[in-house]
Amino acid sequence: MDKSVKQQVRELLRKRDYEPLLDLCERDRRFWQEVRFRLFDMDENLRWTAIEMAAKLMQHWWSSGQEEKVRIYIRTLFWSMSDESGGIGWSAPQTIAEIIVNIPEIIDPYGSMMIAHSIEEPPLMKGGLWGIGRLGRRIAESVNFFEDKILAVFQSEDSEILGIAAWAMGEAGFQPARPLLEELRFRTENVQIYINGKFLQKKVGRWAEESIGKIEKSRGIS
Repeated sequence: MDKSVKQQVRELLRKRDYEPLLDLCERDRRFWQEVRFRLFDMDENLRWTAIEMAAKLMQHWWSSGQEEKVRIYIRTLFWSMSDESGGIGWSAPQTIAEIIVNIPEIIDPYGSMMIAHSIEEPPLMKGGLWGIGRLGRRIAESVNFFEDKILAVFQSEDSEILGIAAWAMGEAGFQPARPLLEELRFRTENVQIYINGKFLQKKVGRWAEESIGKIEKSRGIS
């Protein structure tokens, strides 16, 4: 008996076997629809691999001349983050950031838009901060533009937000965050962050210390 679309997508995502899934998404839109459903999956492994898969498909469309199709999907992600959508765009900031990593030329305007749509929205803040970290120095100009709003994130009492923010500031080389990172150095809560296909868990203080080091190293580098 043939496996269902849902089963096939889940198995390929779990194996991080993107090429055959890319082919299936191209041949049968039900597979692409199922990948989009996995962006809301409670299973973190499936959710993150779905984010990566969505970005790889966008890169494929872009390189094959279907730029407008990519823009339409990105607009859909932004709409899902708005009040008008009637829902919460879980994974939308992360997906937008991952798409930009795969298609660097669209960082303007979508990088700054990603921050603008997420940084003040509690349900989306973690995703927006992760997006900043994922894009790193590439998004430094936008991070500077939203300086006050980004620094305000450090007022949160949510240790996961603080941990992701600490990591992201180091990746972006964001010097104004340095004093706030110093304040986090002795925080002992464990925070897990998805980086380069793996979940890494460290104390908030450790994320902060590593970011301070990255900021110091980047000082004076344009």
